[in-house]
Amino acid sequence: MINRRNAAMILLLEGLASSGLQMITIRQTVPFVGSSVLTTSIVISCFLGALAFGYYWGGKQSRSNYVDVLIKNLVASIGIFGIGLSYFFVNYFFPTISGLTAGISLIHSPLFHLGVFCLLIMAPLVFFLAQTVPLLLHTAKSESSKSEAAGNATAVSTIGNVVGCLFTSLFLMFYFGVGTSIFINCLILTGCLFLITGKKISKLTRIAVPAAFLFLTASHILNIGVSNTLFESTSPYSNLSIQTETNGKRLVINRSSASYIGNTDRAGWPYIELMKDYFKADQKIAGKEILVLGAGGFTLSAESTLGANFTYIDVDKDLKSVSESSFLKEPIKGNFIVADARNFLLTTKKQWDYIVVDLYSNAATIPMHTATHEFFTLVQSRLTTDGRSLLNIAANPRLTDDYSRNMDFTVRTSFDRCITDITSFEDKLVNIIYLCSPKNDSVARLYTDDTTEVAVHGYNTFFSSSWNAY
Repeated sequence: MINRRNAAMILLLEGLASSGLQMITIRQTVPFVGSSVLTTSIVISCFLGALAFGYYWGGKQSRSNYVDVLIKNLVASIGIFGIGLSYFFVNYFFPTISGLTAGISLIHSPLFHLGVFCLLIMAPLVFFLAQTVPLLLHTAKSESSKSEAAGNATAVSTIGNVVGCLFTSLFLMFYFGVGTSIFINCLILTGCLFLITGKKISKLTRIAVPAAFLFLTASHILNIGVSNTLFESTSPYSNLSIQTETNGKRLVINRSSASYIGNTDRAGWPYIELMKDYFKADQKIAGKEILVLGAGGFTLSAESTLGANFTYIDVDKDLKSVSESSFLKEPIKGNFIVADARNFLLTTKKQWDYIVVDLYSNAATIPMHTATHEFFTLVQSRLTTDGRSLLNIAANPRLTDDYSRNMDFTVRTSFDRCITDITSFEDKLVNIIYLCSPKNDSVARLYTDDTTEVAVHGYNTFFSSSWNAY
């Protein structure tokens, strides 16, 4: 039998690990499916469904063997948590299922892949942990009513849920990284196991305890040992690593080659060089204020001699230290503020000469709240009268899909006018650079057949500029 004090502690720790599981699942899958309300809803729905089934199943177990069921559930949970949620496994799962479903409509969607992952890995884990609440009701005082016992057990577990959400996301992942967070949650479940077994030796505990230590060891190797060799940092937002090439280095963020810098010329990706060219063409660039939303590897100002003042905004606090120590190999040129891009714009009244928008949660996914008409309108409202915004949008330049057409329309509707520069004209996602001006009082008019405006304006423009056609 489990005493009531141990039962309460087990419920609290189980609730803590359960909520940590949700946070870690969302975080570990971001490099493969991105971050959006769609992905989060799949994870939460699967979690709640498995939770309900676990409550139901646990309530069906008899009083005579509830301790054995708890032990088996915890050992299985340690194994699934430590191995199934490790980056090693996740990085194997998603590319594999993507390859198996390639070319098959509907099921080739990353959202389908996430659903399968949740059903195979997260759902069984939640199912085992959820049984803890009804099983531990057998430890309640005999004089307590069923409703009181159920209410007390659920309350303690829910307190653990609340603490787990904050503890995992705001403390563990923030200070120690994702891999260590997984291992610590496995330690918490191991602690629950010892609260159940105590000093009692049985045939089951002789198997369960070594199995738990075996899974715990595997969790340490996969989540701390392997992760430390793969990544420079695993923050609550990103996996950061550096890959060395013949002529330079790449900063890889969530499996996306976010930044590149040449060894000798300090040049970045082609779209970064396009932005630099525009800055260099501004003869009054010295002293101007440039806001960069999405820091990447800080390459926009890496070889800058423009004299402009760069301010970088990003949610990942580790970007600066990783870039300076392993990527740029020198201090960044500019200021760095850790903040959400949209929240920063909402809370600042400063006007900027240039605002660069380069926000991605993985290779092709822009965070939803930074890809809408409302966000782009906010961006243009923070520009000076003569200011400009440069947007890096990964889209199909032929506008053959809904996303590319709608994104192009959204951007152009949000600003006064935009021109584009395309890195390549392939029938796939490429970097499209939008150079946009803020809305002002100037009104553009249509040229029509019944006036000579087009000719007059054309002559004035051609002969007043240094046009090199001849």
